[in-house]
Amino acid sequence: MNRTVKVVPVLTMVLAAGVVFTAAYRLSAQQAATPVSAESRAFKPGSAPGLKVTDLGRSSGHTYRVNMVKGDEIISGLLDFAEKNHIKNGHFTGLGAIDKATLRWSDPVNKTPSKTEINEEAEVVSLVGSITQDKDGKPNVHAHTVFALQDGSTRGGHLQSARISIIAEIFVTDEENSGAVTNASR
Repeated sequence: MNRTVKVVPVLTMVLAAGVVFTAAYRLSAQQAATPVSAESRAFKPGSAPGLKVTDLGRSSGHTYRVNMVKGDEIISGLLDFAEKNHIKNGHFTGLGAIDKATLRWSDPVNKTPSKTEINEEAEVVSLVGSITQDKDGKPNVHAHTVFALQDGSTRGGHLQSARISIIAEIFVTDEENSGAVTNASR
């Protein structure tokens, strides 16, 4: 008799959990099937009056894989690469490892720039940016990055400089010269 009394509360809890799970699953499925309308969004249409779209066509441009090794500096390397390959309009993504870097951050309200120095091994978990030309035809590299430090914390911002500790692999897409193939080695 005692066993039955102990089993009933356990069965009741299991059944209750099953009912709660089933109800939550059905609610989740209903919400997923409900289309999101413009009225239900937090941001209303017309709230980005400065939005501009440029159709880049169907061509994806010419993509290069740029490898850097221990001691190479990322921004300098990308500037050299862009100049040698006449990149006027491009973008890049990359990964790798660094042992020294400087990040910049600008406060748009107070107009005060700040710097973050990194002087330890770190993984480049995100490197994205663009390559353009200035009015004199010289390349400009604009890069943003996130580094994962050994303790698991991250640091990110505008990349001013970074020295490769092991290797970096950066994919550069030249949007202007979709057919040109050149020797990209140093």
